[in-house]
Amino acid sequence: ARVPAMSMSVSFRAMAFTPPRVAFGARPRARSKHAAHLRRGDTQILNASRKRRKQKQASDDFVDRSLAETDTESATSSGAGSGSKQGRTSSSEAAANKAVDTKASQNPYTAPVVPLPTATRDDVMDSCYGTTFWLLAVGVLVREGAHFGQGRLPALISDYTIDLPLIAALHPPSSPLLILEHTGVAIAAAVVVTAGRKAALSRSPEFREATNRSNRQVLRALDGVGDVVTVSVLPAVAEETLFRGVLLPVLFPLVGWPAAVIGSGAVFGALHVGGGRNVYFAAWASLVGSLYGAAAVYTGDVAVAMLAHALANYASASVWLEEDKRGDTSAGA
Repeated sequence: ARVPAMSMSVSFRAMAFTPPRVAFGARPRARSKHAAHLRRGDTQILNASRKRRKQKQASDDFVDRSLAETDTESATSSGAGSGSKQGRTSSSEAAANKAVDTKASQNPYTAPVVPLPTATRDDVMDSCYGTTFWLLAVGVLVREGAHFGQGRLPALISDYTIDLPLIAALHPPSSPLLILEHTGVAIAAAVVVTAGRKAALSRSPEFREATNRSNRQVLRALDGVGDVVTVSVLPAVAEETLFRGVLLPVLFPLVGWPAAVIGSGAVFGALHVGGGRNVYFAAWASLVGSLYGAAAVYTGDVAVAMLAHALANYASASVWLEEDKRGDTSAGA
C-alpha cells in the first residue's frame, strides 16, 4: 500500500523532540537546585582556603618579626661586648626594660606603651617656639590686662603685676643682695628637683618609662648644647609666666596662697599627661609645680620660678643624654 506523503511542516514537527512535560517536568528544577548547592559548596571551600592562606601568612609574618627581633638583640649584645660583661649588662637591661613595658601596659594608670612617632630636630624646635610663644602671649596679655583694667574690672581681679611681679629686680626697690638671694633660692629649688627626679626614676618604673619615652622623642633629636639650652629655658619661662604669673595670683583671692600654690601645681601637672607621659609623670610635675609656686610666693618674684625651672630642665636633660649615650637610661636619668 502506498504511504501518503506528509507535508514538510508535519515532518519537521514529527522530527523535533519535545520532552513530555508530565514525566520529566520536575527534573530540570531538581538539577538547578543541585547545581546551586554545588556552587555554594564550592564558594565555602574557596573561602575556607583563603582563610587558611591568610592565617598561614600571618603566622609566617609573626615568625619573621620574631626572628628579626632576635637577630637585632643578638647583634646589639655582640656589638656591645662580644659576650663580655658589658654585653651581659645590655641583655639584662633589655630584659628589665621589657619587664617594665609589660608592667606598664598592664597598669590602668599608665599611658599605653606604644612607640612614639619619630621627631626631627625641626619638629622639636618648631614645637618649642610655638608653645613658648602662645603660653607667653597669653600670660603677658592677662597680666597687662589686669594692670591697665584696674578701676574698670571687677574688684576680685587685682593687679597681678603688683601681687606677683615677673621680675622683681625691675620693680624698685631692688638691690644686688636681693638679686643674689633670689638666685640662691632658685638654685636650691633646682637642686631639690634634680635630686628628687633622680630618686623617683630609680624607684618608680612607671615614671622612668614615661620619662624615657618622652626624652627619646625630644632629646635625641637635638643637635648640641645650644638646642638643649633652648628647649630647657624657653618652655620654663613661658610656663612660669602663665602658671605662676597668672594662675597663682588668680587663685589667691579665692583660696589663699597655700591652696593657690597647690592648685596651680595640680593644673600644671595635669597638662603634662600625653606625649608618652602618664599619671605618674603628671603627679611628679604637680609636686614640682607646687615647689616652683612656693619659691615664687616666698620671694615675691616669678623670675625665681623661671630660673629654677630652667636649671632643673637643663640638668635633667644633660644627665639623661649622658646616660643615654652609655645605654644606662633604664636605671634612671
